[in-house]
Amino acid sequence: MTPNDFSNLAAATAAPTTSRLRRRNHTGGPSGFDRKAFIAQLTQADGGLEDILAKRPTDLTEAEIRKIAERRLSLPAGTEKDALFRIEQAFYDGVYGDDAAETDGTGRLVQPTAKRPVKTQPVPARTADGMELDRAVASLAKRVADVAETEGARSAVRFLQNGLSMISQAHTASRDTAPESARDTAPLFADLKDDGDAGPKTRGAMRTMAARLGTPKVEEALALGRFEAALRDLTQGSGETALDKTASDAFADLFRDPKAARPIPRTEEGESLQMSVNDLGRALLGDQDFPLIREDGVVGPKTEAAFKRVLAAAGPRRVAEAMGRNLGFFMFEAPGRRANPRSLLQSPASPAPMNPNAGGM
Repeated sequence: MTPNDFSNLAAATAAPTTSRLRRRNHTGGPSGFDRKAFIAQLTQADGGLEDILAKRPTDLTEAEIRKIAERRLSLPAGTEKDALFRIEQAFYDGVYGDDAAETDGTGRLVQPTAKRPVKTQPVPARTADGMELDRAVASLAKRVADVAETEGARSAVRFLQNGLSMISQAHTASRDTAPESARDTAPLFADLKDDGDAGPKTRGAMRTMAARLGTPKVEEALALGRFEAALRDLTQGSGETALDKTASDAFADLFRDPKAARPIPRTEEGESLQMSVNDLGRALLGDQDFPLIREDGVVGPKTEAAFKRVLAAAGPRRVAEAMGRNLGFFMFEAPGRRANPRSLLQSPASPAPMNPNAGGM
């Protein structure tokens, strides 16, 4: 078996299911794909509440927070109801603080004093990087349509749904290490169903992430979801078997013109893939059983062989999440300030972390 033969991974991971294989279009987009209708569906307006939910809690008016409360009260118990409650909680914590309630001499609760004024006029919904939200969503819908033209509409939407959920989960988890910013940050949205339907919840999640984290985060979500789907195909013995192309198809256009010639095949996504392989390999297989590979951005036979072991041990979702971390997708800084402290592509002279018994590539 050659290093880039992933056909046996299906035995080591979940077996393919008929329903999952039906949801992926391996022969490209349908000949009757209606790009205009697809974009119109992704950009469809769903009423004022979705734009309200896209705003930061500190930007909400009392009328808007009441609309959120009305929606919450109409829902059955579940993740969506919980997410709306936490938005309300973040709003009131921002206005009144989150200290314990005070009581008077008789034991009755004292009405808290507002620590900041509440906005009286609605603030127009904009993205975190300053774009008018509707214009940004139209641009993002075109990016999803580009993928749909080759992968199929439902597959492209599934990529988006899974990627949005992954980044939203990472954003929620990041609040534990940033308590000050957490006071102004409620969960972005409830996890999306992996159904390929560009309905109101998916559209709302896309708008919310663009508004709260910036349009690049939605592009990263689409790429991450596409990569995870490709990994699932690898575990099932289908899809692209060249690992460098699998990574490039998902991530290349986030960093460069994917058609641009390079003197050597060193890529950002190749480097991050190697970082992810090393991180998961050591964690799951142990230092003694897993020799580190070079993090040089060149995906060669040794990278592919190590990746195959890690994918079988970790599974597609965990590998995709590690890739997101190492690409900087889970760093929630100001838009445009991507950081990856381990990047060798930013400092080519830096030595790669190496096991003395490991070889390059």
